[in-house]
Amino acid sequence: AINEVEHALITHPHWLDFLNFIERFNKRYDDKDFVSRFGVFIENLRKIKNHEFDFDLDINQFADMTEEEFKNYISSGYLKPETSLFHSGRVSCSAFSSNTSSLPSSVDWRTQGAVTPVKDQGQCGSCWSFSATGAMEGAWKIAKGSLVSLSEQQLVDCSGPYGNMACNGGLMDDAFAYAVDHGMCTEASDPYLARKGICSSCTPVTSFRGCVDVTPNNQLHLKEAISRGPVSVAIEADTTVFQFYSGGIMNSAKCGTNLDHGVLAVGYGTENGQG
Repeated sequence: AINEVEHALITHPHWLDFLNFIERFNKRYDDKDFVSRFGVFIENLRKIKNHEFDFDLDINQFADMTEEEFKNYISSGYLKPETSLFHSGRVSCSAFSSNTSSLPSSVDWRTQGAVTPVKDQGQCGSCWSFSATGAMEGAWKIAKGSLVSLSEQQLVDCSGPYGNMACNGGLMDDAFAYAVDHGMCTEASDPYLARKGICSSCTPVTSFRGCVDVTPNNQLHLKEAISRGPVSVAIEADTTVFQFYSGGIMNSAKCGTNLDHGVLAVGYGTENGQG
């Protein structure tokens, strides 16, 4: 026999969708959370199906999170420079210098072999480290011809003296400053744990002389910078728009400008006449 709650669950039109979601993303819930997570999933599914954007939204691993939970999850990793006591007043990267008036109409560093496969930061506010390694991996590939997956864990564990706070946030500039002084090890030699560990000795395989900050709020300079290689950027990602984004050109004002998440810009161009 089943009770009324169980009957309501298994007869709901999206019950099988929820079961497929659980299996696809290997979700585990306590008995007390199961019903509430199903309710959140149903509401998110409604948002995805009824959206009016020109780009695509779809179910992903965040479909059992409320918008507030996703905001707290995604916004813990990027420290604004003005709020970092370590970074404030210290310049580690040089200013951007434009040296061209002619840029290619499109760039995609993935097709040039300068971008490693997508990585997952897990339940750790370490987006800054992934953004930083992505830029360094691209720079090393373009300069040396070899794509090497670099260790985010090294940055999480060891760059605290440069202002980063492991799973509690950090800045890409501070990660670059650390890499300039110490070099970077491979992902394989210091694999990612999704938590802070002990700074261990590993053998650096890459070295860097410095970094450059793109001129703030200057899209032309950003475009030029991306034409030279993948670029660390910060975005606002704590919205439903980003929570379920799956493809297309995101041209909504709901993208936001309150920076809270470090990512990697790997190209530019147009799609279906939009760019």
